[in-house]
Amino acid sequence: MAKKKSTVQSRQKNKNKTVKKQVQKASITSKPADKVSISPQFPQVSSVQTKENRTSKTPFVIFIILSLIGIFVSIYLVYEHYAPVTAGSGCDFSENISCTLVNNSIYSEIFNVPVSLFGVIWFVVLILMSWLAFSKPDKYALPILTWNLIGLLSVIYLIIIEFILGAICPYCTVVHIIIIISLITSFVVVKKQKTPVSVRTMIKTTKGWLIGSAAVIILFMVIFNISFGEKENYDALAQCITAKHINMYSSFRCGFCAKTRAMFDDSFQYINEIECHPQGKNAQVERCLAKKVDITPTWIQEENGQELKRQAGFMTIQELRDFSGCNV
Repeated sequence: MAKKKSTVQSRQKNKNKTVKKQVQKASITSKPADKVSISPQFPQVSSVQTKENRTSKTPFVIFIILSLIGIFVSIYLVYEHYAPVTAGSGCDFSENISCTLVNNSIYSEIFNVPVSLFGVIWFVVLILMSWLAFSKPDKYALPILTWNLIGLLSVIYLIIIEFILGAICPYCTVVHIIIIISLITSFVVVKKQKTPVSVRTMIKTTKGWLIGSAAVIILFMVIFNISFGEKENYDALAQCITAKHINMYSSFRCGFCAKTRAMFDDSFQYINEIECHPQGKNAQVERCLAKKVDITPTWIQEENGQELKRQAGFMTIQELRDFSGCNV
């Protein structure tokens, strides 16, 4: 009996030791319930969100690219406006498709400032707006839309000019397309951002840009209307050319004819000009056909209905002096 009791106690003792070891092992491997592991938590940005943020900048990149193309084309038109014509513009294909005709007409300047220069200013402002919109797209979405609507007004003005002149300026058309694409893109941006649109808000958000642009335009108007020395007067040359019975056969749609008028400036009133286009003012179509005038301008010296000599195409002042023999 005593032996059996001793055996039970030994087993109980061993069991207690085993339980004690398991408890100690559990206390070592497990974390205390009152201790919380604290680690910095960062918001997880999904690949979808990153793609959306990247896409939101795409319209402003488009604005900048289109503006750079528009600046290049507009600067070229400014150059062509003042460049002496010897071979014509790179986009003069016919009387109905001519940059020179549109770009040198009486409608191509506002207060002596080329309309194409206003285009350069417009595109520069659009680039500045688009650049700032990279960091604050919500702030500049509406001003960009307003600015594009102003650009649309210039497109309408130029299309009316082309309709009046009966000619298309290809490079001007490139500018028109750029502005229209930019306008559509700006509408998409505003709609996507769900920006509230009203005339009052548009004026308010664009007020600073309008004032700044107006100041720059006024500055150019002042500069272009300041006289730096006296202009050369060609009155004597024009009167001599007419006295020698030299007539200029022209067309109101002719870009080279427009250049010739601009070259003589006020002195052109003394040149005897004969309009060959049937839609032109005081047109003498039959006379032009009888003289077989195929190119305008064509300078013909004639006395008593007899042709003495002719020269077709644009001529500089010096070439006209040599042709007419008027060294004045």
